[in-house]
Formats: sequence, structure tokens, C-alpha cells
Amino acid sequence: MIFAIKKNINYKIYPFKSYNFEFTKIMDEELDNKVYILDIETPSGNGIDMAKKIRNKDLNSFLIFISSYTEKYMRKVARSDTMIIGYISKRKDYEEELIKRLKKIFKLGFQKNIIRFKDQGIIYTFDMRSIYYIKADSKKRRSIIYSQNGITEVRITLKKLKQILDYRFEYSHRGCIINHEQVIYIDTVVKVIKFKSGMTINLLSDSFIKKIRLQQTQIHFM
Repeated sequence: MIFAIKKNINYKIYPFKSYNFEFTKIMDEELDNKVYILDIETPSGNGIDMAKKIRNKDLNSFLIFISSYTEKYMRKVARSDTMIIGYISKRKDYEEELIKRLKKIFKLGFQKNIIRFKDQGIIYTFDMRSIYYIKADSKKRRSIIYSQNGITEVRITLKKLKQILDYRFEYSHRGCIINHEQVIYIDTVVKVIKFKSGMTINLLSDSFIKKIRLQQTQIHFM
């Protein structure tokens, strides 16, 4: 792919003639930035069914469907809840359309800022850069996500959310995860964290305060 080479993007293509053991082996591997181009109708299986299997394990990979029978499968694809990036017809200029979809993926998805998770049948998508902090609500057994897009409540524990967040996020308290990129300052005396939005929280554990004070001391001596 010429556009990938121009942008210095390393990639590897795994071609498969059928949804066989080798395909499911790649599906189970933890590879970064996976893009599946799935033919819907094949002798060995249905691409929509395979997409559902992928989504049961993986919400971050990108799925593109390709078929000669666009109208026949369009509704079925829409109902499949597989969160696809595109549907391409083989009867048209599918190579050109495929490149458009891949460019979109490289532009939006491979920046490693997007997280996706499923809760109560709903797939949530967040840009991690937009998240200020996430707080646990023990009474409702929910986590509350505070972001540039507002407040979102999900029935997922902080622990599970922390597992899919990256290096920007840290526990400031056992009931709170903060995004350091959104923090203006941390006052360890008054015990306040202020974010770029103007919001403040006072969820600072003793261990977190100790760590921040140590970092501030190291910066001072530098």
C-alpha cells in the first residue's frame, strides 16, 4: 500500500482463502491495529458470523465487509452489531473504496487514542484524550466517566477500565482514575486536583500524595 509506505507505517498482510484454523489462530493473537477485510459469502463460512466471533473477543480491531451481494446483506450487517468501518461492493471500484476505508482507519484509529468497550449490549467509544477522570460509584456499582463530552455512567469496574486505558491514566485514589494529560495542577497540601476543564476533585490517597511529592522534589533538584 503506497499511502502506508509514504507515512512510514509498518504493516503485514495475512491472506486467507477461507475462515479456517489459520484464520482463527490470527484472530486469537494479540496484535496491534488489526484490520479485518471479511468476505461475507464464502464456501467455508459467513463473514458476518465470523465478525460476531471477533467482536466477542475484540472490540478494538477494525472490520470491513466486502461482497458482491450488497443489497442482499445490507440489513443483516446493520443488525449484526459488529461495529464495522465500511461495506464495500465488489461490483464497483472496490480497490479504490478499500483504500479510502484504510486511510480513514490509519488517520483515526491507529493513533492509539481510541478505546472501546461493551456494557449492557451497548458499545461505547471514547477518545482517551477527552477523558478527565473516572470515579467509582460504589452505591450504584458503576463507574462514572467525566469527559469533554459530558458524564457517562457504565456498569464496569474501575479495575476493568484501567486495564484498557494507557499510560496516561493512574489511580489517584482507590475510587478514582485520573488522566494526567488533562491535569493542570495537583496540590498535595490542600489535597486537590484541578483539570483543564476547571473541575476539581479531592480524591487523593496517601500513597498517591507521597508519590507526587517525591516527583516534585526530583523536578526541583533537576
